[in-house]
Amino acid sequence: MVTGDMPHRWYEDYERGRPGYPDQVVDLAELASPAMVLELAAGTGKLTRQLASKMAHLVVVEPDPGMRRLLVPACPGVEAIDGTAERIPLANDAVDAVFVAQAFHWFDNEAALAEIARVLRPGGALVVMWNVANGPVVPSVTAVEELLAPIWPQDSGFPLDMMSGAWTPGAWNLPFAEKTFNQIREALLANRQTVDPQALVAFFGSMGWIANLPDEERQPLVDAMRSHLTAAEYVLPWQTRVQWTRLSAPR
Repeated sequence: MVTGDMPHRWYEDYERGRPGYPDQVVDLAELASPAMVLELAAGTGKLTRQLASKMAHLVVVEPDPGMRRLLVPACPGVEAIDGTAERIPLANDAVDAVFVAQAFHWFDNEAALAEIARVLRPGGALVVMWNVANGPVVPSVTAVEELLAPIWPQDSGFPLDMMSGAWTPGAWNLPFAEKTFNQIREALLANRQTVDPQALVAFFGSMGWIANLPDEERQPLVDAMRSHLTAAEYVLPWQTRVQWTRLSAPR
């Protein structure tokens, strides 16, 4: 998982440039009110803000202190604690739902699912989601694509792929998952993001292969990207892919 070893600027770029999520994702689990909700790997609070606006009781777990540094002021009143999906610092049967946004692929599938099952109440919901590209940027950013192509990982779609080709977790095929959770349900939600040139540069800067460049290489690249982005705004055609399920019969 991403750790505090990332350059300081990376966290600001992540917060400014990465997309959020459609409001519908909070409602898919059809939670009764009031519900106790846990978000794992909350990052800078992209999904947290939406959960907090609808859920009276919310706790978030985020292992990276750099992420929590931005999450806490962005989500006042939300309890943010250190922890991981494989070692959740909550009691058994503590929550009615667990949400994971753009992070499940970092987890140790079997260990994480066992911990999620432990903290969920009987019948509790697990909702996971990812933003994936669903078309080209408008207007075109061909010049930026050509600029970044030499350093872009070969296994990633270009220019908007954040998933390196895979988003569906193999976790659902594990024997533990099949006997512990109900059938997986899925939704595909449009999630168009409109950004100014600075935010688009921040999006690209939030990619590790750019963020980790030495300053003498990164800064000229950032300046060149800015010089090629001449429109007032750009539309990034994300699609949010959501999978959700519920804990099976009471243990």
